[in-house]
Amino acid sequence: MTKELELSKKLAVLGWIFRKGLITEDEYNRTRIHIMGEYGVISFMIA
Repeated sequence: MTKELELSKKLAVLGWIFRKGLITEDEYNRTRIHIMGEYGVISFMIA
């Protein structure tokens, strides 16, 4: 559970930074993919 919470927090902060316009969409996508790769996550499935 802790790893999932860590991942969620990192992605939430990254999203907040992107929405504030502090990084470009390209930087956001590259960083998101990098963070998800650290946790072995390929993609999220929304049900």
